Amino acid sequence: MNRKINLFFHKLSLAWLSCMIFMVQGNLTALTSTHALIATRTGAITGFLVVLMSLIPIKFHFKLPIFMFIGCFVADILSHPTHFGEYWSEAFCTALLAAIFSYVITLSPAGKKLQEYLDDQKN
Repeated sequence: MNRKINLFFHKLSLAWLSCMIFMVQGNLTALTSTHALIATRTGAITGFLVVLMSLIPIKFHFKLPIFMFIGCFVADILSHPTHFGEYWSEAFCTALLAAIFSYVITLSPAGKKLQEYLDDQKN
């Protein structure tokens, strides 16, 4: 149960960051508390969906980044209208960046070293 809670908050934070970046199209000086609330809603939905999908019993190296992309794409479309392009454009970009974050943090060699470091800090 603790792993699923950690997974939820990890994916929430990655989706939140990605959503914040794309809502203002990279202009971080334009961020407001409204953006933060929308990004939190997107992140919470993403986290919930990724936890649900993680219950699917498949073994695949890129499982979490793919689940991250799917969950974030759906969450972004449900959370707010797009700020650019077609109705799915911002959701696609947000989900792609969140999936890249997920890959880098959880599956890349650098991500594995970070996880080893964090595990060492717990002991």
